[in-house]
Amino acid sequence: MNLADQFRRRRSAAIADRIDGAEIIFFAVWMLNQLPSDERHAARGIDLLALDNLERLLGIPFVQSHDFDSVNCTIDAEDMRYVASLLRNNYSNTRLAVVREITANALDANIEANSKRSIEVSTPSKLSPIFRVRDFGGGLSKEDVFGLYSKYGKSTKRQSNNYIGAFGIGKFAPLSYGDNFTCVSYHGGTRTSYNVFVNDDDDTKIVQLDEKPSSEPTGLCIEVAVSDSDVDDFRKIIANFFEFFSDKEMPKFIGDDGSLVKKRDRIIESKSNSWFFLKDADSSSSYYSRRTHNAHIIMGRVAYPLDKNSIQVENFVESSSKKDIIYNLLDQTNFYLRLPLGAVKLHHSRESLEYNKATQQKIIGAMLKACDEVQEIAKQKLADSDDLFDAKSNYARIVNSMPYNMRQIFQNAFEWNGIKVDSAVFHREHKMYEDLILTQTRREND
Repeated sequence: MNLADQFRRRRSAAIADRIDGAEIIFFAVWMLNQLPSDERHAARGIDLLALDNLERLLGIPFVQSHDFDSVNCTIDAEDMRYVASLLRNNYSNTRLAVVREITANALDANIEANSKRSIEVSTPSKLSPIFRVRDFGGGLSKEDVFGLYSKYGKSTKRQSNNYIGAFGIGKFAPLSYGDNFTCVSYHGGTRTSYNVFVNDDDDTKIVQLDEKPSSEPTGLCIEVAVSDSDVDDFRKIIANFFEFFSDKEMPKFIGDDGSLVKKRDRIIESKSNSWFFLKDADSSSSYYSRRTHNAHIIMGRVAYPLDKNSIQVENFVESSSKKDIIYNLLDQTNFYLRLPLGAVKLHHSRESLEYNKATQQKIIGAMLKACDEVQEIAKQKLADSDDLFDAKSNYARIVNSMPYNMRQIFQNAFEWNGIKVDSAVFHREHKMYEDLILTQTRREND
Protein backbone atom coordinates (compact mmCIF):
# COMPACT_ATOMS: atom_id res chain seq x y z
CA MET A 1 0.00 0.00 0.00
CA ASN A 2 1.52 3.33 -1.02
CA LEU A 3 1.47 6.52 1.06
CA ALA A 4 -1.51 7.92 -0.80
CA ASP A 5 -3.60 4.83 0.05
CA GLN A 6 -2.47 4.99 3.68
CA PHE A 7 -3.45 8.65 3.79
CA ARG A 8 -6.95 7.95 2.51
CA ARG A 9 -7.49 4.86 4.72
CA ARG A 10 -6.45 6.66 7.91
CA ARG A 11 -8.57 9.64 6.98
CA SER A 12 -11.61 7.36 6.59
CA ALA A 13 -10.86 5.65 9.91
CA ALA A 14 -10.61 9.00 11.69
CA ILE A 15 -13.98 10.04 10.31
CA ALA A 16 -15.63 6.71 11.24
CA ASP A 17 -14.26 6.80 14.78
CA ARG A 18 -15.68 10.22 15.61
CA ILE A 19 -18.69 10.65 13.32
CA ASP A 20 -21.19 9.93 16.14
CA GLY A 21 -19.66 12.57 18.35
CA ALA A 22 -20.04 15.22 15.64
CA GLU A 23 -16.30 15.83 15.82
CA ILE A 24 -13.61 14.62 13.47
CA ILE A 25 -10.03 14.42 14.65
CA PHE A 26 -7.65 14.44 11.75
CA PHE A 27 -3.89 14.48 12.25
CA ALA A 28 -2.40 13.76 8.82
CA VAL A 29 -0.23 16.79 8.11
CA TRP A 30 2.97 14.81 8.36
CA MET A 31 1.69 12.03 6.11
CA LEU A 32 0.42 14.54 3.57
CA ASN A 33 3.81 16.20 3.32
CA GLN A 34 5.53 12.83 2.83
CA LEU A 35 3.51 11.99 -0.27
CA PRO A 36 5.21 12.24 -3.68
CA SER A 37 4.42 15.50 -5.41
CA ASP A 38 1.64 14.23 -7.70
CA GLU A 39 -0.13 12.26 -4.96
CA ARG A 40 0.26 15.07 -2.44
CA HIS A 41 -1.39 17.45 -4.87
CA ALA A 42 -4.15 14.93 -5.53
CA ALA A 43 -4.74 14.51 -1.80
CA ARG A 44 -4.93 18.25 -1.26
CA GLY A 45 -7.02 18.90 -4.35
CA ILE A 46 -9.56 16.10 -3.90
CA ASP A 47 -9.51 14.45 -0.47
CA LEU A 48 -9.48 17.64 1.56
CA LEU A 49 -12.14 19.16 -0.68
CA ALA A 50 -14.24 16.08 0.05
CA LEU A 51 -13.82 16.71 3.78
CA ASP A 52 -14.92 20.30 3.27
CA ASN A 53 -18.04 19.08 1.47
CA LEU A 54 -18.80 16.66 4.34
CA GLU A 55 -18.54 19.51 6.80
CA ARG A 56 -21.01 21.60 4.81
CA LEU A 57 -23.46 18.71 4.28
CA LEU A 58 -23.50 17.21 7.78
CA GLY A 59 -22.57 20.24 9.82
CA ILE A 60 -19.63 18.38 11.36
CA PRO A 61 -16.88 20.75 12.49
CA PHE A 62 -13.29 19.79 11.77
CA VAL A 63 -11.55 20.84 14.95
CA GLN A 64 -8.62 19.65 16.99
CA SER A 65 -9.61 18.09 20.29
CA HIS A 66 -8.51 19.98 23.41
CA ASP A 67 -7.94 16.67 25.22
CA PHE A 68 -4.51 16.15 23.71
CA ASP A 69 -1.20 17.79 24.54
CA SER A 70 0.75 19.46 21.74
CA VAL A 71 4.33 20.44 21.06
CA ASN A 72 6.12 22.52 18.43
CA CYS A 73 8.50 20.40 16.38
CA THR A 74 12.12 21.60 16.26
CA ILE A 75 15.53 20.43 15.10
CA ASP A 76 18.44 19.74 17.43
CA ALA A 77 21.71 21.41 16.52
CA GLU A 78 23.52 18.11 16.05
CA ASP A 79 20.93 17.04 13.46
CA MET A 80 21.03 20.25 11.44
CA ARG A 81 23.60 18.90 8.99
CA TYR A 82 21.09 16.32 7.75
CA VAL A 83 18.36 18.89 7.30
CA ALA A 84 20.80 21.27 5.61
CA SER A 85 21.80 18.50 3.21
CA LEU A 86 18.16 17.96 2.27
CA LEU A 87 17.68 21.68 1.66
CA ARG A 88 20.84 21.93 -0.45
CA ASN A 89 19.93 18.95 -2.60
CA ASN A 90 16.24 19.53 -3.30
CA TYR A 91 16.70 20.67 -6.92
CA SER A 92 16.02 18.45 -9.93
CA ASN A 93 18.08 20.74 -12.20
CA THR A 94 21.05 22.01 -10.23
CA ARG A 95 22.46 24.17 -13.04
CA LEU A 96 19.15 25.99 -13.48
CA ALA A 97 18.86 26.33 -9.70
CA VAL A 98 22.24 28.11 -9.56
CA VAL A 99 21.26 30.59 -12.28
CA ARG A 100 17.73 31.19 -10.95
CA GLU A 101 18.49 31.52 -7.24
CA ILE A 102 21.65 33.61 -7.46
CA THR A 103 20.08 35.94 -10.03
CA ALA A 104 16.87 36.27 -7.99
CA ASN A 105 18.83 37.25 -4.87
CA ALA A 106 20.80 39.82 -6.85
CA LEU A 107 17.63 41.38 -8.26
CA ASP A 108 16.09 41.49 -4.78
CA ALA A 109 19.21 43.19 -3.38
CA ASN A 110 19.01 45.87 -6.06
CA ILE A 111 15.32 46.46 -5.34
CA GLU A 112 15.91 46.62 -1.58
CA ALA A 113 18.66 49.23 -2.06
CA ASN A 114 16.66 51.08 -4.75
CA SER A 115 19.68 50.74 -7.03
CA LYS A 116 19.39 52.20 -10.53
CA ARG A 117 22.27 50.13 -11.85
CA SER A 118 21.55 46.78 -13.53
CA ILE A 119 22.97 43.62 -12.06
CA GLU A 120 25.94 42.18 -13.95
CA VAL A 121 26.11 38.58 -15.14
CA SER A 122 29.33 36.97 -16.37
CA THR A 123 28.58 33.93 -18.49
CA PRO A 124 30.98 30.98 -18.32
CA SER A 125 33.21 30.16 -21.28
CA LYS A 126 35.86 27.60 -22.08
CA LEU A 127 38.57 30.16 -21.24
CA SER A 128 36.84 31.39 -18.07
CA PRO A 129 34.45 28.71 -16.73
CA ILE A 130 32.96 30.93 -14.01
CA PHE A 131 29.32 31.94 -13.56
CA ARG A 132 29.34 35.29 -11.76
CA VAL A 133 26.51 37.57 -10.64
CA ARG A 134 27.16 41.03 -9.19
CA ASP A 135 24.44 43.13 -7.58
CA PHE A 136 24.59 46.74 -6.42
CA GLY A 137 22.65 46.46 -3.21
CA GLY A 138 23.96 47.37 0.21
CA GLY A 139 26.39 44.47 0.54
CA LEU A 140 26.90 42.56 3.80
CA SER A 141 29.04 43.32 6.82
CA LYS A 142 31.08 40.53 8.41
CA GLU A 143 28.43 40.30 11.14
CA ASP A 144 25.71 39.89 8.50
CA VAL A 145 27.63 37.15 6.69
CA PHE A 146 28.37 35.12 9.80
CA GLY A 147 24.96 35.88 11.30
CA LEU A 148 22.19 36.33 8.73
CA TYR A 149 23.77 34.85 5.58
CA SER A 150 24.94 31.67 7.32
CA LYS A 151 21.45 30.70 8.51
CA TYR A 152 19.39 28.20 6.51
CA GLY A 153 15.83 29.46 6.17
CA LYS A 154 16.69 32.97 7.36
CA SER A 155 15.17 35.65 5.15
CA THR A 156 14.33 39.35 5.46
CA LYS A 157 11.98 39.27 2.45
CA ARG A 158 8.92 37.38 3.68
CA GLN A 159 6.87 40.45 4.59
CA SER A 160 6.77 41.85 1.06
CA ASN A 161 5.69 40.63 -2.37
CA ASN A 162 8.22 42.94 -4.03
CA TYR A 163 10.92 40.31 -3.79
CA ILE A 164 11.38 37.06 -5.70
CA GLY A 165 12.97 35.09 -2.87
CA ALA A 166 11.58 34.44 0.61
CA PHE A 167 12.63 30.96 1.75
CA GLY A 168 16.19 31.73 2.81
CA ILE A 169 17.72 28.64 1.17
CA GLY A 170 18.35 29.79 -2.42
CA LYS A 171 21.65 31.43 -1.42
CA PHE A 172 23.06 27.92 -0.90
CA ALA A 173 21.86 26.65 -4.31
CA PRO A 174 25.45 26.56 -5.71
CA LEU A 175 26.21 23.84 -3.16
CA SER A 176 23.71 21.59 -4.94
CA TYR A 177 25.93 21.84 -8.04
CA GLY A 178 29.42 21.88 -6.51
CA ASP A 179 30.97 21.65 -3.07
CA ASN A 180 31.89 25.35 -2.77
CA PHE A 181 31.40 28.86 -4.13
CA THR A 182 32.78 32.33 -3.47
CA CYS A 183 30.92 35.28 -1.99
CA VAL A 184 32.51 38.73 -2.28
CA SER A 185 30.94 41.56 -0.29
CA TYR A 186 31.50 45.25 -1.00
CA HIS A 187 30.41 47.06 2.14
CA GLY A 188 31.58 50.08 4.12
CA GLY A 189 34.54 50.78 1.84
CA THR A 190 35.83 47.21 2.22
CA ARG A 191 36.00 44.25 -0.16
CA THR A 192 35.75 40.97 1.77
CA SER A 193 35.90 37.51 0.19
CA TYR A 194 34.37 34.37 1.69
CA ASN A 195 34.47 30.73 0.73
CA VAL A 196 31.20 28.86 1.29
CA PHE A 197 31.68 25.08 1.23
CA VAL A 198 30.57 21.71 2.56
CA ASN A 199 33.22 19.93 4.62
CA ASP A 200 33.88 16.20 5.02
CA ASP A 201 31.36 16.01 7.86
CA ASP A 202 28.62 17.40 5.55
CA ASP A 203 28.50 20.67 7.50
CA THR A 204 28.06 23.96 5.62
CA LYS A 205 30.92 26.33 6.44
CA ILE A 206 31.77 29.97 5.65
CA VAL A 207 35.42 31.03 5.88
CA GLN A 208 36.78 34.55 5.32
CA LEU A 209 39.53 34.55 2.69
CA ASP A 210 40.72 38.15 2.59
CA GLU A 211 39.76 41.74 3.30
CA LYS A 212 41.01 44.96 1.73
CA PRO A 213 39.91 48.56 1.17
CA SER A 214 37.77 49.17 -1.91
CA SER A 215 36.16 52.14 -3.63
CA GLU A 216 33.83 49.97 -5.72
CA PRO A 217 30.05 50.34 -5.31
CA THR A 218 28.43 48.32 -2.53
CA GLY A 219 26.87 44.95 -3.24
CA LEU A 220 27.52 41.21 -3.43
CA CYS A 221 29.27 39.17 -6.09
CA ILE A 222 28.66 35.41 -6.19
CA GLU A 223 31.11 33.27 -8.18
CA VAL A 224 30.45 29.63 -9.07
CA ALA A 225 33.04 27.44 -10.80
CA VAL A 226 31.55 25.58 -13.76
CA SER A 227 32.73 22.24 -15.08
CA ASP A 228 34.15 22.44 -18.60
CA SER A 229 31.58 19.90 -19.75
CA ASP A 230 28.74 22.08 -18.40
CA VAL A 231 29.75 25.41 -19.96
CA ASP A 232 27.50 25.10 -23.01
CA ASP A 233 24.60 23.87 -20.91
CA PHE A 234 24.97 26.83 -18.53
CA ARG A 235 24.94 29.25 -21.45
CA LYS A 236 21.73 27.72 -22.83
CA ILE A 237 20.10 27.89 -19.40
CA ILE A 238 21.10 31.54 -19.01
CA ALA A 239 19.73 32.39 -22.46
CA ASN A 240 16.38 30.73 -21.70
CA PHE A 241 16.13 32.09 -18.16
CA PHE A 242 16.46 35.75 -19.16
CA GLU A 243 14.13 35.54 -22.16
CA PHE A 244 11.21 37.05 -20.24
CA PHE A 245 13.08 39.97 -18.71
CA SER A 246 12.13 43.37 -20.05
CA ASP A 247 14.82 45.53 -21.61
CA LYS A 248 14.79 47.68 -18.48
CA GLU A 249 15.27 44.67 -16.20
CA MET A 250 17.82 42.87 -18.38
CA PRO A 251 21.21 42.40 -16.70
CA LYS A 252 24.43 43.67 -18.18
CA PHE A 253 26.18 40.60 -19.58
CA ILE A 254 29.94 40.67 -19.16
CA GLY A 255 31.94 39.00 -21.90
CA ASP A 256 28.94 38.66 -24.23
CA ASP A 257 28.22 40.57 -27.42
CA GLY A 258 24.49 40.78 -26.70
CA SER A 259 23.50 37.81 -28.85
CA LEU A 260 23.15 35.30 -26.02
CA VAL A 261 19.53 36.03 -25.06
CA LYS A 262 17.19 35.73 -28.02
CA LYS A 263 13.52 36.56 -27.53
CA ARG A 264 11.03 34.56 -29.56
CA ASP A 265 8.35 36.30 -31.56
CA ARG A 266 4.88 36.48 -30.09
CA ILE A 267 1.96 35.18 -32.11
CA ILE A 268 -0.70 36.89 -30.00
CA GLU A 269 -0.50 38.86 -26.77
CA SER A 270 -2.81 40.83 -24.51
CA LYS A 271 -2.68 44.62 -24.45
CA SER A 272 -1.66 44.53 -20.79
CA ASN A 273 1.06 41.89 -21.43
CA SER A 274 -0.68 39.64 -18.88
CA TRP A 275 -0.48 36.66 -21.25
CA PHE A 276 0.94 35.78 -24.66
CA PHE A 277 1.56 32.98 -27.15
CA LEU A 278 5.11 32.52 -28.39
CA LYS A 279 6.15 31.36 -31.82
CA ASP A 280 7.90 28.15 -30.87
CA ALA A 281 10.27 26.27 -33.14
CA ASP A 282 8.99 23.04 -31.60
CA SER A 283 5.37 23.90 -32.36
CA SER A 284 3.71 22.78 -35.56
CA SER A 285 0.41 23.34 -37.27
CA SER A 286 0.34 19.65 -38.17
CA TYR A 287 -1.87 17.37 -36.10
CA TYR A 288 0.52 14.45 -36.48
CA SER A 289 3.65 16.29 -35.38
CA ARG A 290 2.19 18.05 -32.35
CA ARG A 291 3.29 17.00 -28.89
CA THR A 292 1.71 17.42 -25.47
CA HIS A 293 3.37 20.07 -23.32
CA ASN A 294 2.43 22.31 -20.46
CA ALA A 295 1.71 26.02 -20.31
CA HIS A 296 3.70 28.32 -18.02
CA ILE A 297 3.14 31.13 -15.60
CA ILE A 298 5.62 33.97 -15.20
CA MET A 299 6.01 35.36 -11.72
CA GLY A 300 8.86 37.67 -10.77
CA ARG A 301 10.31 37.32 -14.30
CA VAL A 302 10.74 33.57 -13.73
CA ALA A 303 8.77 31.06 -15.83
CA TYR A 304 7.29 28.04 -14.05
CA PRO A 305 5.70 25.11 -15.94
CA LEU A 306 2.09 24.38 -15.01
CA ASP A 307 1.22 20.83 -13.99
CA LYS A 308 -2.16 20.38 -15.66
CA ASN A 309 -2.82 17.19 -13.68
CA SER A 310 -2.67 19.15 -10.42
CA ILE A 311 -5.27 21.73 -11.44
CA GLN A 312 -8.79 20.47 -10.77
CA VAL A 313 -10.57 22.61 -13.36
CA GLU A 314 -13.91 20.84 -12.85
CA ASN A 315 -13.99 21.97 -9.20
CA PHE A 316 -14.01 25.65 -10.18
CA VAL A 317 -15.58 25.94 -13.65
CA GLU A 318 -19.11 24.80 -14.56
CA SER A 319 -19.28 25.78 -18.23
CA SER A 320 -18.20 22.89 -20.45
CA SER A 321 -17.00 25.25 -23.18
CA LYS A 322 -14.87 27.20 -20.71
CA LYS A 323 -13.44 23.95 -19.36
CA ASP A 324 -12.42 22.93 -22.87
CA ILE A 325 -10.70 26.25 -23.46
CA ILE A 326 -8.77 26.05 -20.18
CA TYR A 327 -7.70 22.46 -20.86
CA ASN A 328 -6.49 23.54 -24.29
CA LEU A 329 -4.56 26.45 -22.80
CA LEU A 330 -2.92 24.17 -20.25
CA ASP A 331 -1.70 21.98 -23.12
CA GLN A 332 0.00 24.86 -24.94
CA THR A 333 3.74 24.89 -24.36
CA ASN A 334 3.90 28.34 -25.94
CA PHE A 335 1.21 29.91 -23.71
CA TYR A 336 2.54 32.12 -20.90
CA LEU A 337 0.43 33.72 -18.19
CA ARG A 338 1.82 36.53 -16.03
CA LEU A 339 0.90 36.72 -12.35
CA PRO A 340 2.01 39.25 -9.71
CA LEU A 341 4.73 38.27 -7.28
CA GLY A 342 3.27 36.29 -4.41
CA ALA A 343 0.01 35.55 -6.26
CA VAL A 344 0.51 31.77 -6.00
CA LYS A 345 2.47 29.58 -3.63
CA LEU A 346 5.81 28.11 -4.69
CA HIS A 347 7.42 24.88 -3.59
CA HIS A 348 10.41 25.65 -1.37
CA SER A 349 12.74 24.55 -4.19
CA ARG A 350 11.08 27.25 -6.35
CA GLU A 351 11.09 24.80 -9.25
CA SER A 352 7.32 24.34 -9.22
CA LEU A 353 4.06 25.54 -7.69
CA GLU A 354 2.22 24.25 -4.65
CA TYR A 355 -1.23 23.48 -6.04
CA ASN A 356 -3.38 24.31 -3.05
CA LYS A 357 -6.95 25.51 -3.48
CA ALA A 358 -6.01 29.20 -3.54
CA THR A 359 -3.31 28.63 -6.17
CA GLN A 360 -5.68 26.70 -8.42
CA GLN A 361 -8.38 29.39 -8.09
CA LYS A 362 -5.88 32.13 -8.97
CA ILE A 363 -4.60 30.31 -12.06
CA ILE A 364 -8.06 29.40 -13.35
CA GLY A 365 -9.38 32.92 -12.71
CA ALA A 366 -6.54 34.40 -14.74
CA MET A 367 -7.08 31.85 -17.50
CA LEU A 368 -10.79 32.60 -17.73
CA LYS A 369 -9.96 36.27 -18.19
CA ALA A 370 -7.39 35.34 -20.85
CA CYS A 371 -10.03 33.25 -22.65
CA ASP A 372 -12.36 36.22 -22.99
CA GLU A 373 -9.53 38.46 -24.19
CA VAL A 374 -8.28 35.86 -26.68
CA GLN A 375 -11.68 35.60 -28.30
CA GLU A 376 -12.07 39.39 -28.43
CA ILE A 377 -8.67 39.69 -30.11
CA ALA A 378 -9.73 37.09 -32.67
CA LYS A 379 -12.66 39.28 -33.70
CA GLN A 380 -10.44 42.36 -33.92
CA LYS A 381 -7.96 40.54 -36.17
CA LEU A 382 -10.57 40.41 -38.95
CA ALA A 383 -12.19 43.79 -38.30
CA ASP A 384 -10.02 45.67 -40.83
CA SER A 385 -10.64 43.20 -43.66
CA ASP A 386 -12.06 44.89 -46.80
CA ASP A 387 -14.47 42.10 -47.66
CA LEU A 388 -15.31 38.50 -46.80
CA PHE A 389 -12.63 37.16 -49.13
CA ASP A 390 -10.03 39.32 -47.37
CA ALA A 391 -11.38 38.21 -43.97
CA LYS A 392 -11.04 34.54 -44.92
CA SER A 393 -7.52 35.15 -46.23
CA ASN A 394 -6.57 36.81 -42.93
CA TYR A 395 -8.23 33.96 -41.04
CA ALA A 396 -6.13 31.41 -42.94
CA ARG A 397 -2.92 33.37 -42.31
CA ILE A 398 -3.59 33.67 -38.57
CA VAL A 399 -4.79 30.13 -38.00
CA ASN A 400 -2.01 28.50 -40.05
CA SER A 401 0.57 30.18 -37.81
CA MET A 402 -0.91 28.46 -34.73
CA PRO A 403 -0.09 25.03 -33.31
CA TYR A 404 -2.88 22.52 -33.88
CA ASN A 405 -4.30 22.55 -30.34
CA MET A 406 -4.29 26.32 -30.25
CA ARG A 407 -6.80 26.49 -33.10
CA GLN A 408 -9.48 24.94 -30.93
CA ILE A 409 -9.32 27.97 -28.64
CA PHE A 410 -10.20 30.28 -31.54
CA GLN A 411 -12.54 28.12 -33.58
CA ASN A 412 -15.70 29.91 -32.47
CA ALA A 413 -14.23 33.37 -31.99
CA PHE A 414 -13.59 34.79 -35.48
CA GLU A 415 -16.21 37.13 -36.97
CA TRP A 416 -16.34 39.71 -39.74
CA ASN A 417 -19.26 42.13 -39.97
CA GLY A 418 -21.38 39.76 -37.90
CA ILE A 419 -20.52 36.78 -40.11
CA LYS A 420 -18.90 33.83 -38.36
CA VAL A 421 -15.62 32.87 -40.02
CA ASP A 422 -14.47 29.35 -39.21
CA SER A 423 -12.91 28.36 -42.51
CA ALA A 424 -10.90 29.85 -45.38
CA VAL A 425 -13.19 28.11 -47.87
CA PHE A 426 -16.31 29.55 -49.50
CA HIS A 427 -19.26 27.16 -49.36
CA ARG A 428 -21.95 27.70 -51.98
CA GLU A 429 -25.11 25.77 -52.59
CA HIS A 430 -24.88 23.13 -55.32
CA LYS A 431 -27.42 24.86 -57.60
CA MET A 432 -24.97 27.70 -58.13
CA TYR A 433 -22.75 25.30 -60.10
CA GLU A 434 -25.46 23.85 -62.40
CA ASP A 435 -24.81 26.24 -65.29
CA LEU A 436 -21.05 26.23 -64.90
CA ILE A 437 -19.27 25.50 -68.19
CA LEU A 438 -15.59 24.64 -68.28
CA THR A 439 -13.63 25.28 -71.45
CA GLN A 440 -10.09 24.42 -72.34
CA THR A 441 -7.93 26.22 -74.87
CA ARG A 442 -4.49 25.55 -76.13
CA ARG A 443 -2.04 27.33 -78.33
CA GLU A 444 -0.62 25.59 -81.41
CA ASN A 445 2.52 26.59 -83.17
CA ASP A 446 2.05 28.21 -86.58
